[in-house]
This record gives sequence, structure tokens and C-alpha cells, in this order.
Amino acid sequence: MKQLNTILLALLLSNSYFSQTPQSPLSAAEQRLLDVNQVEALILGRNNKHWDILGTGNPYYRVPKTQAANAGFANSIWIAGLDNNNTLRVAANTYRQNGADFWPGPLDTTNANAYNAGAFNKIWKVGCNDINQFVTAYNNGSVTANTYTVPPDMVNYPAKGTGNFMRNMSPFVDANNDGQYNVMNGDYPIIKGQQQILSIYNDKYAAHTETGGLPMGLEIHERSYAFNNPNLHDSMKAVNYSTFYHYTIYNRSNTFYHDVYLGSWSDVDLGGYTDDYVGSDSTKGFAYCYNANPTDVTTGGSVGYGSKPPVVSQALIYTDCTSDGIDNNNNGSIDEPGETFKLNKVTYYNNNIGNFNPSTTNPATAGHYYNYMKGLWKDNTPFKRIGNAYAPTNMTVSTTNFVYDGNPQTQTGWTEGTAGNLAGDRRFIMSSGPFNFPPNSKIEWGYTIVFSRDTSVTNTILNFANVVQRDVKNVVQYDKQNNAPQCLPAILPLSITKQIKDFKVSVFPNPGRDKINFIFNKNMSKANLTLVNVLGQVVKTVEITDEYQLQLDVNDLQNGIYLVNIEQDGLVKALKWIKE
Repeated sequence: MKQLNTILLALLLSNSYFSQTPQSPLSAAEQRLLDVNQVEALILGRNNKHWDILGTGNPYYRVPKTQAANAGFANSIWIAGLDNNNTLRVAANTYRQNGADFWPGPLDTTNANAYNAGAFNKIWKVGCNDINQFVTAYNNGSVTANTYTVPPDMVNYPAKGTGNFMRNMSPFVDANNDGQYNVMNGDYPIIKGQQQILSIYNDKYAAHTETGGLPMGLEIHERSYAFNNPNLHDSMKAVNYSTFYHYTIYNRSNTFYHDVYLGSWSDVDLGGYTDDYVGSDSTKGFAYCYNANPTDVTTGGSVGYGSKPPVVSQALIYTDCTSDGIDNNNNGSIDEPGETFKLNKVTYYNNNIGNFNPSTTNPATAGHYYNYMKGLWKDNTPFKRIGNAYAPTNMTVSTTNFVYDGNPQTQTGWTEGTAGNLAGDRRFIMSSGPFNFPPNSKIEWGYTIVFSRDTSVTNTILNFANVVQRDVKNVVQYDKQNNAPQCLPAILPLSITKQIKDFKVSVFPNPGRDKINFIFNKNMSKANLTLVNVLGQVVKTVEITDEYQLQLDVNDLQNGIYLVNIEQDGLVKALKWIKE
């Protein structure tokens, strides 16, 4: 166990900690394992992930899950921006040692007041097996006969809000189209991946005792999910060793925020935590952690990976920023359909334990959190492309948005190795921004954590290009192609095997509401597009004639899952789409 954890556990168990939190501390109902594939990732409510807050205080991101080593200690999101008076607002988590910035439940959509209810003092875990078993049981009458026990997380799933809170809180299949969620009517959640853990929380209920920042009035829906596909080619196996995190963030306040940054913070601890290096790939858009030595040693309670250590990476996945008034992807258009955030910064800092300049260590004020997302040290000086990136008096060295963006495989450019840094206990932040966040709007943002290991070399980082970069690219692409719901009941016609050769299509937004946009990679002529609902009924048919793109009005369709079939010359491309 790290020294910090020992101190933290004492704080968590003290009366002073409980007196600082207006709601009850995290409970067992707010803790689940994401474990459908080769990872066991501990997920907790209120923006806490990957460490056993309620138990030992040790890391719990075990991969492969059959081993004792962990590929991460803690993970959460940070968000900060300036209000109309240029006053800084910050909401962030690290270890809750001083309190909290987040509390369970949604916010009132009219005045951003918090929903202080025990019903949201939990998280919900639902998998494809749960859904498929439920659908089978419902179809054979076992659900209505009460001879089948529906999983509690499905029965109590937060699909609908009440009063002034979000009416359609989480997407679900409305089997009888009555607009209500009731498993006794055959309704069930629509999830991401093949297993999903849902947490709903806000930053408004009370003062921010973690960062000391002012609240923003945000409601956050966090979906942690994973895929498990045993039939993947060897080059794609990293999908089964990855986890995914999707955030829908609502600005429930009446405040227009500008210069907003949103980031993923990680105390990345790869196995033993005292011998880590970090880096970033600015061209491919990800950050990573690797072992500085050929052997990853066990340190205290952190079990090392031993010889031939792996690499763990983080990369952005599906994101949406179509309402902030900024050209986030730098293509000359503002808020166009499908516009996405980019990875704009990767920074890092050191644990307070050790001989480090205080300006390069743990954040202690709201401004420090904001600075790390902006590419600044705690003392407001920029990161520099030299040494440990802290060189405030060196005016000849350029500033940087991406720390250690050299090639760790060839040891060329700026890496921790070429800089001669001492390995240690690192944290890194990958962030998007700056952007605007208007009142009563939402953004979508997410990332994946990818585990890579190549036992043909002494250290996986020595095969950075062929393994690490490949794995990140493949995992991100796999999620992009499979980000529609994975759990479709057997009655849906998915037995299509003949595919249109060399055909690709982008579908957005997915999920969507009024319209679906299709962009084809080739001119489609004499093709037919059909939409099929969960009952196997064709609800729309469109003829495609000599087109590269198509927009389909679906305003008249019920919310739920649909299969999109695109047929040309007897060959079919099958896609999944959800209306929410």
C-alpha cells in the first residue's frame, strides 16, 4: 500500500471526514466490478474508479484478472471553466482525502437544485447475459408468472425521472410503448458494450471540499463498459483487455461557461508504482505509462508484473461537442453534425513523496487543478520540452502541450528516458479544451484504457509502434464501430453473413432523436435501406440512388433499438442504431 493510502484510510475512518460530507459516505451499493472480459475494474459512484476506497485502500484494476498485478490505482474526471464574471469554477476528484466535489443523483432541470435521495446512492450494473435471459424469460411468461427473478439493477434501473428532473434519464426498450419503464411489461435497459455500470451524480449539492472550487451546476451520467469477443483476430485481442468510460455532462445552471477544460486524471501505477515513466503520442492522441526497467518490481502492497512488463494507455473515444460554438476539431466548421473533441493536452505531476519541486506535485487549490488541464504547473509556468518539463527560467526552450512526445522505442526525441528522469510514482492528465459550455446544454466525452503486453521483448515499450500504437488504434476503432447497443434479443434478425465488399458507412448521431445521418465511403446506387425494430418489424424503407450520403427523418419512430440494413445487389450491411 502506498504511503498516501495509509494516510487516506485514516482520514476516511475519522469523524472529521464524515462531518465534512453532507450525505452519507460511499456505500457498498456504490461499488461494482466491471468484469465481463480479461479485466476486473472496480467502479464506484460519484466519480471514483479503480481503487478500493471501502476496503484495503489498494488499487483494483486487475489485468489480466487472473493475476494479482494491477494496471492502475485511481481514475476520475476533472472539469473546470470560467463563468460570466471570469470566476473559476472547478469540480474534480483525486482521493477524497479532504472531502468531495460530487454527490449522487441528478439536478432539477429548472433551477439546478440537487436531488438528495437515497435512490441514487448506488450504481447499476447490467450485462448482455442479464438482458438476454430476461428477454427469454419474458417471452416464455416466466417474468409475469413470477417464476423468474429479474436482477434488482434492472428492476430499479433509473430510466425515468420524476418532477422537474430529467424525464428520460437512461435509454431503455419500451416494449409496450407506454412511455414508462416497467420490467413487468417487458422493458429493459439499453446499455453500452456487453456490460455496463451506470452512475449518476452532480457537483451542486454542497461545497467542494476536494478542490475548494466553486460548483458549476453539472449533472453527470457516467457509463463504464467493456466488450468481450473471443473470436477476435490476435491483432485485435487488446479489445478484451480494455475498458471504456463515457460521460454525458449536462450544464443545468443558467451560466455560460467559457475556457472550459475537461480531463481524465489517473494515478496510473503500473504494477509496482515506484518505477514508472509516462509519455504521450500527440499524433495518435493518447497518453501512456510504462516501466522504466526490464523488470517491474513489487513495491509494498503493489504487486509488480515482473519481467517483460506491459504498457497501459488512455485514448479518447466517442465524443460530441456540437453546441459549444467552437471549431473543436480545427476543420473550419463550427458545431457541424458529428463534430468531436480532440485531445489537446497531456500533462503529469509527481506524488508529494520524494525530492520534487513543490510546483510539480499534487494540486492543492482549485487553480492548480485548472492549471494542470491547461498545460501549466502549479506556479502558472508552462510545461517545457526539456528534462522534467519544469524550466520556468529557461527562455530558449519551447513550451509543450504534450509531455514526453518522443519515441520510447528508439529513445529518440523527448522521453523520460532521454531526459534522464528518475522513475517514480506518476499521475497524468489528458484533457480537451478550451471550449464553451452554454447553459442547458450537454456534452459527450469518453476514453478507453488499453492494456498491451508483448512477451517477445524485454519491455513492451520496446515494441511501441507495432504493439502499443496498434492496440490503441484497434481498440478505439472497435468501439467506434460497436458503440450502438450490443445486447439485442435473439428475435432481431442478426444472422446476416454476406456483407457488401469494401463498404463502410458512418452513422451519427448514435444514439439520436429526430434524424440519422449516413455517410458512405463510395457512391451508393440502386441500394435499399430498411429499419427494423426489436420485434423484427420493418418500420422504414428508403431507396438510395446515386448518393454518398443520406439523411433520414426518424421523428415518428418510438424510442428503442433498431437494426439498419443496407442492401445492394443481394449483399447486406447490418448496423445497430438507437433512438432516445
